[in-house]
Amino acid sequence: MDNFRAMAIFVQVFDNGSFSAAARKLGITKSAVSQQINQLEDDLGTRLLHRTTRQLNLTEAGELYLQGCREMVNAAEGANQRIGQYSKEPSGTLRISCSHDFAADHLVPILGPFMECHPKLSLEIDGSDEVVNLVEEQIDLAIRIGQLNESGWIARKIGEFDEVVVASPDYLERNGVPEKPSDLTNHYWVAFTRRKQPYQLRLKGSTGEQHKVRLYGRAHSNSAPSMREMIKAGMGIGQILRLNVESELRNGQLVEILTDYHSETIGIYAVYPQRAFLPLKVRAIIDYLIEKKSMLGVTS
Repeated sequence: MDNFRAMAIFVQVFDNGSFSAAARKLGITKSAVSQQINQLEDDLGTRLLHRTTRQLNLTEAGELYLQGCREMVNAAEGANQRIGQYSKEPSGTLRISCSHDFAADHLVPILGPFMECHPKLSLEIDGSDEVVNLVEEQIDLAIRIGQLNESGWIARKIGEFDEVVVASPDYLERNGVPEKPSDLTNHYWVAFTRRKQPYQLRLKGSTGEQHKVRLYGRAHSNSAPSMREMIKAGMGIGQILRLNVESELRNGQLVEILTDYHSETIGIYAVYPQRAFLPLKVRAIIDYLIEKKSMLGVTS
């Protein structure tokens, strides 16, 4: 393969009929062409061309070698054309990993126009609440919300989500409305955690003061829709992404409380394996998600 350049020059010499014509076609000097052919013949240990003052003719070895050289040059040109086409238009299969809930409720509903714009692209959604190995699972892109624990991946921030503290009107009627974060210790809590891990609530007051409350949930879930339904059923108060309860807040099924306090925003990220060449399909979907982030419920 070290001789590939010389092999390509050899093909040009034969096709153009002389060293001078090949040099003009390639944009190099005649001596450079001659040097490449001489080196190639030395490496092969045989003559490829009969040189005369009027014309060049192939030796028997040259005829055999020319066929192989032409096949390699044609294969290389074909590969360049294919990769050029690949880099101009997203194609192949785009594999995205994200949680079941986010995929069904927010991601998939906005992907129709994207897929329509890229007819050569097919889509696979790996809906999983587990953190998967992107390389082993051949995932092109993962959507992650909150703190990133993966190392070795590239993360591009799409935007941020707001969290709200909410309860059902029935629960508040039965148990009263908390006026400050510390009051929550006297209420039932619905926690977005697994098993019975304590939940650390962090809120900021109107003057910037920080409030941290350690809460032990009466009900737990790692699913936003399940957590929302628990809160609606009056099992307790919970902190949840605003985009997951917007319709319930509008129709009065849930009520936002502690409105004088604000939660820290939660980041949403496009995460992908580190690589020298980022496929166009991945660049295209990241740009699309950033452009359409308001449709995902992203606030900034």
